[in-house]
Amino acid sequence: MYERSTDDRRSTYEDKEVYPAGEVKGPQGMGDERKRGRCCEEVRYSSSYALQVEKGLRAGSRNLSKRKTSQSGSEDKKAGRGEPETDGSPCHTDTGINVAKKKDELGLTNRIKGTNYSIQQRERIIEEVERLKSFGISKTKALKELGVCRSVYYGWMRCKNSIERRKSLSSLTESERDAVIKKKRSEPYLSHRKISGYLRNEGYWISESSCYRILKELDWIFTQPLREAPWKTPHYEPFAPNQVWGEDWTILSIGGLRHYLLTIIDYFSRYVVAWDIVKTVSQREVKDLLVMAYMNEGIEDMDQKPILRMDQGSPNMAYGTRRLIRDLEMVISPSRANRPTDNARQERWYRTIKQEEIYCFRDYPDIVIARRSIGKYVREYNELRPHQALWNFTPAFVHRVGNKTKLLEYKRRMVQIVKEQRIRTNRKLTSLVDGGVPRYDISQK
Repeated sequence: MYERSTDDRRSTYEDKEVYPAGEVKGPQGMGDERKRGRCCEEVRYSSSYALQVEKGLRAGSRNLSKRKTSQSGSEDKKAGRGEPETDGSPCHTDTGINVAKKKDELGLTNRIKGTNYSIQQRERIIEEVERLKSFGISKTKALKELGVCRSVYYGWMRCKNSIERRKSLSSLTESERDAVIKKKRSEPYLSHRKISGYLRNEGYWISESSCYRILKELDWIFTQPLREAPWKTPHYEPFAPNQVWGEDWTILSIGGLRHYLLTIIDYFSRYVVAWDIVKTVSQREVKDLLVMAYMNEGIEDMDQKPILRMDQGSPNMAYGTRRLIRDLEMVISPSRANRPTDNARQERWYRTIKQEEIYCFRDYPDIVIARRSIGKYVREYNELRPHQALWNFTPAFVHRVGNKTKLLEYKRRMVQIVKEQRIRTNRKLTSLVDGGVPRYDISQK
């Protein structure tokens, strides 16, 4: 160990001798050796904390004069020799605003440091800063008195501007908005999902959420509480047309007399395969309906015949009906007693036609008019009416495609195409607006 002078603080040790064990164990065991500038090499070069302490000691002497100067300057201000003194109120500052009151209004008084600002707070802070800027107060000074970091504020502004630009390019055009409003006014009973499907057939690809937002702004949306599903267990889901058929009948009035509407629908596509109006329901009428559906779909050429989902009524369970089904190589899947959810898609179809067709007439004049009116509705249901469960495709289109994976790919592709077209249209419109910033379109190169 070698003795060193106290003045040679910045020099390094040439010899590698260290203190004995137990004499110096770390930065806290330096003691008087640190004061004389003597420490072991292990502590000097291995401990980052010791290096930081040494750097702080060196910088302290250099900043001492600066501290004295700043303290004297502050004393001069308090004595009246610097800037003018404020009124002493903790609420008012040199900007002339009541900071305490303004922080209470913005919810910044009891804010915990590190917590995120709410969207409402961001918008109100931006509005307040812009208002103060109109009075000649800089943004930096206003943010400092409100206790908001500058980088955070300008981050909000960048995010807001980018969102506005995206909205301006990808938002709906005026023609698309007018089409939604016109469709709702012409047919007020249509929901936003149905409107989206109908407009798709007319050449407009507008999402259900966009239609909902437009109708919500006009206060044309009436929300209904959700109800719990009547079943908890999963049900059988077909993956192709003509795998499962649903058969049932419902009541309608013709000339004041009771008649019955018999239908068979496809579970995969919700396509109405066959239908008929009869005065009474017996095994004869059910057999005729089955033969009609069998011939319409060309089931005789299929290897696997459909499964018939029907209730346990006497016309369905009669010997003649079951024998015909066996001869057609089809299989009966009877629903349970008092369980309408076992044939839920058939029941849902009857609800639709009752609300949109049968209940509108209440009583048909004669059977000819009834057949004509219901036949027209069935064709519209199959070919034109969008179905929510089919992603707003029509039952006939889904029945012809026969693959829901292809439908999803087609939907994604069409959505992408429409979004790109909308962005190009809005970009051109933005460049033509007075005061708008013209944008260079790479696709036109």
